[in-house]
Amino acid sequence: MGDVSEFPLKFIGGGSMSRKPRSNQQSFVKSAIKSINGSGKIGTALAGILLEEIQDSDLEGMTLEAAGTLVRSALEFSAERAPDKHKLRVYNPDGPASALGDVTIVEILNNDMPFLVDSVMGEIQERPLRVNLILHPILRVTRDKKNRLKTVSGPKDPAPEDAVRESYIQVHITRLHSKAQRKELEAALDRILRHVCIVVGDWRPMLQRAEEAVAAYTAAPPSIPVADLAESVQFLKWLLDENFTFLGMRTMTFVGGKKDGRLKPVAGSSLGILRDRDVYVLKRGVESLHTTPEIRKFFLGPDPLIITKANVRSTVHRRTYMDYIGVKIYGDNDEISGELRIVGLFTSTAYTRSTRKIPFLRQKVEMVLGRSGYAPNSHSGKALMNVLETFPRDELFQIGVDQLFYTATGIQALDLRPRPRAFARLDGFDRFVSVIVFVPRDRFTTAVRRRIGEFMAEAYKGRLSAFYPFFPEGPLVRIHYIIGRYEGKTPVHEQAFLDENIERIIRTWEDQLADELDHAGSRISAALSQKYHGAFSAAYQTVFSPERAVRDIAEFEALGEDSPVAVKFYRADGDRPNRIHIALYHLHGPIPLSRRVPVLENMGFSVIDERSYPVVPAGDEEAAPMSHHDMLLEHSSGGAIDLKDCGARLEACFLAVWRGLAGSDGFNKLVLSAELDWREAAVIRAYGSYLRQIGTPFGQVYLAETMLRHAQVSRDLISMFRTLFDPASGKSPDRRRAAVRPFIAAIEAALDGIPSLDEDRIIRHYLNLIQSTLRTNFYQKGPDGNPLPAISFKFDSANVEGSPQPRPVAEIFVFATEVEGVHLRGGRIARGGLRWSDRAQDFRTEVLGLAKAQQVKNVVIVPAGSKGGFVPKYLSGAKNRDEFMKIGIAAYQRFIKNLLLLTDNLDGNKVIPPKDTVRYDDDDPYLVVAADKGTATFSDFANEISINHGFWLGDAFASGGSVGYDHKKMGITARGGWESVKRHFREMDRDIQSSPFSVIGIGDMSGDVFGNGMLLSKQTRLIVAFDHRDIFIDPDPDPAASWKERKRLFGMGRSSWQDYNAKLISAGGGIFPRAAKSIRLNAQIKAL
Repeated sequence: MGDVSEFPLKFIGGGSMSRKPRSNQQSFVKSAIKSINGSGKIGTALAGILLEEIQDSDLEGMTLEAAGTLVRSALEFSAERAPDKHKLRVYNPDGPASALGDVTIVEILNNDMPFLVDSVMGEIQERPLRVNLILHPILRVTRDKKNRLKTVSGPKDPAPEDAVRESYIQVHITRLHSKAQRKELEAALDRILRHVCIVVGDWRPMLQRAEEAVAAYTAAPPSIPVADLAESVQFLKWLLDENFTFLGMRTMTFVGGKKDGRLKPVAGSSLGILRDRDVYVLKRGVESLHTTPEIRKFFLGPDPLIITKANVRSTVHRRTYMDYIGVKIYGDNDEISGELRIVGLFTSTAYTRSTRKIPFLRQKVEMVLGRSGYAPNSHSGKALMNVLETFPRDELFQIGVDQLFYTATGIQALDLRPRPRAFARLDGFDRFVSVIVFVPRDRFTTAVRRRIGEFMAEAYKGRLSAFYPFFPEGPLVRIHYIIGRYEGKTPVHEQAFLDENIERIIRTWEDQLADELDHAGSRISAALSQKYHGAFSAAYQTVFSPERAVRDIAEFEALGEDSPVAVKFYRADGDRPNRIHIALYHLHGPIPLSRRVPVLENMGFSVIDERSYPVVPAGDEEAAPMSHHDMLLEHSSGGAIDLKDCGARLEACFLAVWRGLAGSDGFNKLVLSAELDWREAAVIRAYGSYLRQIGTPFGQVYLAETMLRHAQVSRDLISMFRTLFDPASGKSPDRRRAAVRPFIAAIEAALDGIPSLDEDRIIRHYLNLIQSTLRTNFYQKGPDGNPLPAISFKFDSANVEGSPQPRPVAEIFVFATEVEGVHLRGGRIARGGLRWSDRAQDFRTEVLGLAKAQQVKNVVIVPAGSKGGFVPKYLSGAKNRDEFMKIGIAAYQRFIKNLLLLTDNLDGNKVIPPKDTVRYDDDDPYLVVAADKGTATFSDFANEISINHGFWLGDAFASGGSVGYDHKKMGITARGGWESVKRHFREMDRDIQSSPFSVIGIGDMSGDVFGNGMLLSKQTRLIVAFDHRDIFIDPDPDPAASWKERKRLFGMGRSSWQDYNAKLISAGGGIFPRAAKSIRLNAQIKAL
């Protein structure tokens, strides 16, 4: 039974507590005791017993109020108890008791005896309840004649001689809000406490009954083999030597003869839990019985003992299936007259002691070793002995010698060849199946263990009753499964069936991936399998199948430095019609959400969910991992998505944005909603950008929303554009114009149904722009056979409705992600410069104003005036001046190329139109350009493009440059203008070459006209100048010193006013950035 003399205070997680109180505990306990008013000496003593050994971790969350409530509850509960009767209550603390928290409290008071705490906790822990606190002090108490508490002390404190030991248990569990739940728990605990009391009370009678059975076998031995009898006697004595916890005993008498006989309980013979008539330890199917076919077979056999498992679990001590030991009772003439039925639990020694020291088991072990033929001290003999010593001990008690030999030698063979194996033992009468399974250690997981158990339960048509994992040394893990059965004949399976299914279950995701790669038939499947083994994370493997991974590997393998991103739209099983997924594959690490989400939102999606998975191929561990992003998308308008129709277009659109070929804005929604491809959406975007340049009051967002709201109109506009300009049809311009009439009619009909005047105007603008387009490079191909990265339109400007006056003869508008520009021509033969504009929102307005002046200036020469301007879009990414210029030059070159792509060429006198271009105007081969603001040194770039393009003007295309005259170096424009300035002053009788004069100008010293002009007289006093960056103010400049400084800046090339030596500026002056919010005006500046 074990020592019951001391059961000190216990807490969950704390074990038995025997340490002295620490200082902070002592302080808390003293304070708690003081807070319990009116409880007297008993209350004070009980408080000390309950609280003094509580750990700091438990005290941290406990208030003095809670501690006082806990003690008062214990004091109230233990105030009265009838002798030898347990006391029990399950309640929810309310009112003042609620200080203990939102819990349910179980309180038990009983005689001190074994098995109380573990039996009670076994019942509680079987339920889905959290245990917050458990107290179990042993109290030494005295009570008066009315069973009222007189004194209480701890187990080691001084106490009256008549004090008795009582066990107090208080458990705080998850709050049970239902009264029925609390009553049910209380009833279950009451039954367990009664069983514990009965077991403890009948402990000695059960020992005595077992000793009598031993004595009977010794005094009148039955006629069975001496060795078997001796081993049986030794086994029963071994049980009595504290190796077995007796829980119940019953004497059975055999009635009815051998053929139909049955076992019947002997009245008054039941002890322990078998006193309860409702407790049956044997079952056949779902029926509880006293006799089963197995028991009858035992009676007819020669063995004096049967050792097996009962069909019911113990509620006392440990929650496990009880061990059942049947001892035959012999009558006269060695006739079997009955059975002494013993149930209980083997103690820990039965599981830890060597099998050679346990009767009955040692006999089995010796028989197996003898049958093996191995010498005891040989390697094989020792290996087999190790298998038997570590064999599941419960199973070892029950298994027959023949099957034990087969199983043990089979397990021994796994040492030399580790592999998945299963060893099944079927209970002879269909009660259960015991299966010992071995799996590789690196394949064992909770999921694997569960799946094998489910397979075994299905295979043997039962349920998983228990499992016991074991981790021996070596590469294998052992799991012992018990499959409970209730009805029917147990299925019998071949060894290969079990092993193959276990192999299938434990196959990892990586194994399946290797198979899938092999089945894919790739010649490099072995290399890929090695490369991607371990590359995919556990999170990826949880979500995606190996079949999917093969497709993803193909995407990753196609990535390269020139194409580091791939994308795939797909619909997963269970996705709603308005939802799809996008899989993104990136060569270099994860793509930030801030880059992905806006692109997808601008394509018409809402991002619902996102998962990112690193992919680290073998050999690339040091490099940034590749990344797989999977995102769940929903159509932002709620409509269904026909992925078969739009999937390829969506993928192309995303990649175009990623590669910088398309902008990321609301126009991309037309790909999903208007069934356009990304380049067709770019046509709508490009026309919208031109509308902004001619002064349309509508922003790009509103334009995109309008075209999206009227998706069918957008489709008709693009169909009209395609009909007019796609060269593939081979139709003449007249036939094309006739072919678009149905589209125009459809658009006009749609306009009648549009209530918004603004939207009506927008659509009419689009219609007018397409009708005013003379040429486009949209269908031209680059040298690589791909569409061009920029879209250009040549407009018949006179027909463009809403454009400001004066309207040029023609103009070319260039639109690309990195540059926008326009070239206006006042006549068929026209000349003028191209400027680098910084007016992104209205550069055409700037260029138009300059074109007016150019037209006037060119009146006296043959060419009419023209003017162009472009705006680089990526300047914000420049880190320094060199990068700034590099971006600007690239934008200029893109602009020039697209001007030439829409211009006819000459071969002698023969006009050669641009390839793949439908023209709605006459031959137009004349195009020349000149330098302007920001492009003074760019002529060589333009002429190089002209030469490479094969343009008929060659290096005469752009004036100036290395093979022409340098505008800035020669200063032609400035010198010509200077003559006018000198004449102006001469008429006022002033010689500005010899007399100082003041100047206020616009520009800086890097410019052609301004820079040269400010050096044409050393008498110049430049007092104010400004450009787009800075304001220069020098109230009283020294003409000679300032001229030298200006000349220095002029020679620098890319100078600005910030490069001017500030020490040379007179008092009150300075250089002020135009980005400043304000400039404080001093007296000198005000005096100017």
